Amino acid sequence: MECLNCKTIFEGNFCPNCGQKSQTKRFTFGKIINDAFKTITNTDKGLFSNFKNLTLHPGKYINGYIEGKRINVFNPFSYALIAIGLYLFMDHYYDYSLFESFKSSGYNKERTSNSNYNFWYQVGYFTYKYIKYFFLLNIFYLSILSALILKKRNFVEHIVINSFIVGHAIIISTLLIPIYSAPIIFNPLTYLIICALMYQVYKKYDYKLVVVITILLSILSSTILQFIAPLIGLYLKSLV
Repeated sequence: MECLNCKTIFEGNFCPNCGQKSQTKRFTFGKIINDAFKTITNTDKGLFSNFKNLTLHPGKYINGYIEGKRINVFNPFSYALIAIGLYLFMDHYYDYSLFESFKSSGYNKERTSNSNYNFWYQVGYFTYKYIKYFFLLNIFYLSILSALILKKRNFVEHIVINSFIVGHAIIISTLLIPIYSAPIIFNPLTYLIICALMYQVYKKYDYKLVVVITILLSILSSTILQFIAPLIGLYLKSLV
């Protein structure tokens, strides 16, 4: 039998060279829906598998993936993207009273001549309206300090680790929106979950205090960096 993908001659159900199945079915609407459903619910390698293992055994699961156990793990970057997509979908249906003024009011007519007021109003409005779309940048921000201090992993491996962590924190925070509704950027539960998951991943390092300090500094720096970019952008815009 010739492999449909790489043309290798083989016998059996899977190509030994690339893993392609020996037989494939034609695409139908039923097959597409079934494949998508399996991707999400498959308890061995689907989205649900990631959620279950990251909730019950986060350190073992993530470290195992980094060390090479990748067959039955849902891709961490896809997991993070699905997580933020789910959050944005849920966020669309919830209003946060703390920021209601940004939705219902425009510039104060008596203060429109005050450039400082207008600038900070724009900062507040941008934070409320758009910064949630950039929350996944925390994956990069968290990895900067963790890679500099916890050097057993390289920078890219820290990005992979934090993709799992940030994605899972977003999903749990999203599921808790009906109970505790707050914009993700200001939700303390999200950061507490990130801290807990990071500790589970790095707790086998020799110096626990260094791990705890690294986690706290990573969270602090990532939170600050989330606001620096829009501040710089809006400030430069105000100069034009």
